[in-house]
Amino acid sequence: MSASFETSAPARPTKTRRRTQAERTATAHRKMIRAATKLIAKQGYTKTTLAQVGRESGYSGGLVSHHFGSKEGLLMETVKHLSGRFREDQIGPAVEGLTGLERLETFVDLYFDELRLRPGRLKALYVLMGEAIGPVPDIRPVFAKLNDQMRRGIEVWIQQGLDEGCIRSDVDSGTQALMIVAMFRGVTSQAFTDKKAVDLEAARAALKQSIQQLSSSISVEPAQG
Repeated sequence: MSASFETSAPARPTKTRRRTQAERTATAHRKMIRAATKLIAKQGYTKTTLAQVGRESGYSGGLVSHHFGSKEGLLMETVKHLSGRFREDQIGPAVEGLTGLERLETFVDLYFDELRLRPGRLKALYVLMGEAIGPVPDIRPVFAKLNDQMRRGIEVWIQQGLDEGCIRSDVDSGTQALMIVAMFRGVTSQAFTDKKAVDLEAARAALKQSIQQLSSSISVEPAQG
């Protein structure tokens, strides 16, 4: 009894498209930013060197310098990435079509989800924020601008709620925005300082409850003189 075997021609190797210079540059840029974020979260900006960023990302320190010009240039791009990506990729689509009050509550959920599930980016930001107050005053204006943008964004949503009538007319949008940002900053700083001491879900619920108190459906008794 004989057996026959079918033979087929070997498959031709598929050609791998060579990446363009622009694509290689973009990939290197992303890897360097990711490496800088990891190192800053672990040891801070002052202790992070271009050589370390190069090793962590798989490139040389000289190439990192070529991409960003200087350590300060790398810092600015890292901060821009850390703050801008969260705002553009998540917040914009998530709050589209919502009322001002709903946008505030949605933002709380997005922020706490980020803090719980992907803390690396926020930790790098808060480490840098601490250094801006202390040993690296040159980056203080960067964080002053970042805080201002966050306050203004929240203030716009509160004003939207005032215009819609879903937020009480006695609410001052600027002061309330300041206090909401303060709560975010305070909870996050405490969580990174002593994770076990902070119940993030309880903090999330408390902040959302505070925001719900802005609702026009809730009457507030005037303070007694």
